[in-house]
Amino acid sequence: MRLPGGILCDGARRRDFAFRPLTGAVELALAEAAGARSPMPARVTAALVATLEHVGGEPPLPEAVAGLSVADRQFLMGRLAVGLGLEERWFSTDCGRCGERFDFLVDYRDLPVKEAGEGYPFARVETSLGTCRFRVPTGADQLAVAGMSDDDALRCLVDLCLVNRLGDRLHPFTPDDLLRIESALEEVAPEVAVSVQASCPACEAPHLIDVDPYVVISRGSGGNLFQEIHILAATYHWSEGEILALPLERRRRYLELIDRARGMAR
Repeated sequence: MRLPGGILCDGARRRDFAFRPLTGAVELALAEAAGARSPMPARVTAALVATLEHVGGEPPLPEAVAGLSVADRQFLMGRLAVGLGLEERWFSTDCGRCGERFDFLVDYRDLPVKEAGEGYPFARVETSLGTCRFRVPTGADQLAVAGMSDDDALRCLVDLCLVNRLGDRLHPFTPDDLLRIESALEEVAPEVAVSVQASCPACEAPHLIDVDPYVVISRGSGGNLFQEIHILAATYHWSEGEILALPLERRRRYLELIDRARGMAR
């Protein structure tokens, strides 16, 4: 499996990546990233730095991870959810037609992914100020515009993503320019679906519903992990470091054995 976008390195697009073995130590670092009081783009960067082994053939340094396209980061967070056993999630919403509240299941493994288009990560656009070259937005760009209004964020993103121009930049881009720029970048940028179709079971009305691409860091701050450490330490008298070094599946196996010994079904 490869990134839908990737990193441009010496003219070649590198799309390889790998996660570290999922031990308790990695989960703890992920929980700390999720619980940080910082904007979502910063928490996503911290989560990927904590869990990636490499990306694009390079170590997952914060600058490299923040420099990934938005879709690449969403894709990686989805794969991380699968690795942690969080690929299936239930969501609830109210029907816009009949008002009935209903639940629906989302499998993150099935979310459609559009790969980057020709020319990625750049797009050349004819504007009222001349021919301009832009790059697709990254996680660093998301962080820079966090908290801005939509209009201010769009104009700021355009300035951040402007690589070079052949014309006058003393004047701002027009609304038509912004539409052309947005359309050109959407054409070359990779994309991960962040909405799904779901029908109301009561009246069968179709709905397009947003899903959280960052469910891994939106679900909580690692309370279950600390509870599992407590159970294993109390049962086997292992140190926290020994427990955190266990691979995820082995830790879960020990917890199952403890529950069986207690006459419970985990």
